[in-house]
Amino acid sequence: MNNNSKKKKTMSMAHRAVIISVTSSVFLVAVCILVSALFFQREAIKIYEGMETSLTRSALVEVDEKALNELIIKTSEVVKTIDDPVSMRETSEEEYFAKFEEIQNSDEYKKIWEQLNNTRRATISTAYCLSLIYPDRGYWVYVFDASDSNVQRCGELLFDDFSALSGHPGMDYVGNVTFSQKYGRVRTDGVAVYTDDENGIYSYLTADIPVSEAYKKVQLFILQTSIAAAIILAVTCFGVFMAVNRTAVKPIDVMAAKAEDFVSLYEERYDTHVSTDIFQDIYSGHVKELIKLSISLRSMELEMNSYLKDIDRLVSEKARIGTELDIATKIQIGTMPRNFSDFDKYPQIELYGDCKPAKEVGGDFYDFFMLDEDHLCLVMADVSGKGIPAALYMMVCKIALMTRAEQGGTPSEILTYVNNRLSANNSVDMFVTVWIGILSLSTGHVVAANAGHEYPVVTDENGNYVLMKDKHGFVLGGMEGLKYKDYEFDIPKGGRLFLYTDGVPETQNKKEEFYGTERMVETLNRCRDLDTKSTIKQIQGALLDFSEGAEQFDDTTLLNVWYKG
Repeated sequence: MNNNSKKKKTMSMAHRAVIISVTSSVFLVAVCILVSALFFQREAIKIYEGMETSLTRSALVEVDEKALNELIIKTSEVVKTIDDPVSMRETSEEEYFAKFEEIQNSDEYKKIWEQLNNTRRATISTAYCLSLIYPDRGYWVYVFDASDSNVQRCGELLFDDFSALSGHPGMDYVGNVTFSQKYGRVRTDGVAVYTDDENGIYSYLTADIPVSEAYKKVQLFILQTSIAAAIILAVTCFGVFMAVNRTAVKPIDVMAAKAEDFVSLYEERYDTHVSTDIFQDIYSGHVKELIKLSISLRSMELEMNSYLKDIDRLVSEKARIGTELDIATKIQIGTMPRNFSDFDKYPQIELYGDCKPAKEVGGDFYDFFMLDEDHLCLVMADVSGKGIPAALYMMVCKIALMTRAEQGGTPSEILTYVNNRLSANNSVDMFVTVWIGILSLSTGHVVAANAGHEYPVVTDENGNYVLMKDKHGFVLGGMEGLKYKDYEFDIPKGGRLFLYTDGVPETQNKKEEFYGTERMVETLNRCRDLDTKSTIKQIQGALLDFSEGAEQFDDTTLLNVWYKG
């Protein structure tokens, strides 16, 4: 890790709980205030809308309905006489409004206008406007405008979007909110006054009511609610901080301190094996998770105490097992023939062997012994499994083979006898592969039998090591009543015989590649001029270099025989 990198920031559980509480609360409060404000505003507008419609209907009661309708019809008749009111209004304004002067100057017009204006002054309405609607043309035509500012003349055009107007044009007009420089936001609604489907006359009386007060109340509501929410939030967060700190943070700090004490005493406990009670009654609260944590810490402590007690027993037991393994190793080494110098009296041969078990003791073994003054018995065997069980089984096999060989007979007869003995009492389902051969020192002739073992390697007339692929029989101890067959070959004068177990070709390197018989034969051919001991050492060195320090899982046993003739 880069030492220059920034140290990761940490935060206490209480602070984290407060941050989570504040964040979630602010979000929820903001959503609630926003939703409440929207509902409050909508309800306030509905009140104004209902109020506006009521005021408009009340205003109609104060005027002469018949005279009002006549004004509407007259205005409509004037509009019909104009081919394009919009174009004429823009190009010939005075001429356009002159067409409506007779209506606007009539006594009926003035009387109704005065009545509506008086009614407006007595209410909160800012204007009453009587208009004709032409949805297909996209504009209104004023009949009169009763307001105290921006009074519109009779015949004035008001353009509007009628796409939201549904149903019969004579239905009540549901208006909208617009903005006025004098009154601010203004709500406009209206009621149908006169409808003539046959002549296409649709007239409305609309009223304008300022709704700025409603929006101010909404703003005040948001402000007051936000202040109250902030106070409640501050009190709640403080309570959360204190509660979390008291119920969780402080107990955890106590547990952490006890855990540090537990760790600091580890070396002392390991040396003295003294039990501790650091985590006993460490928590007496009611938080379920902390109860579980305290129980876990106590269980860990009890397990450690038990573990320390077991250490004493295991140490003494390990020492005893180590001693026994050391003795077993020495016994096994002692059973392997090392009396190579004893065969110096036989000038016809030179031999050397070695065994390196994968564990302290193993199941591989080699053996050689004289049956008489002219015949040498050679044995190479590999017991299934490793360790002490394989070593014990190896001892049984070795004694059985040697005992039967000394009684006489061919290699196949020896293997048949030993197989029946091992199979009859094989309750552990173990077996052994064996190569056995009898060498005649006077001729170099070999009679051999193979019970599932590796192929032997023999030199040819030119002194080259060659793998002899003999016929294998079944392993010893696998099945009772089997028969084995002998085969014969000659070792030429000056030739070599090399025997080995499968641990040699199955040696692996770190890439999990096998050493193999081909590499083994190549190494042997590079040692053809060396004595038997040097040959064995060269093979062992080649195996060590090939493995590159990888752990080996099988015993390696080798035997080299040089027939000098």
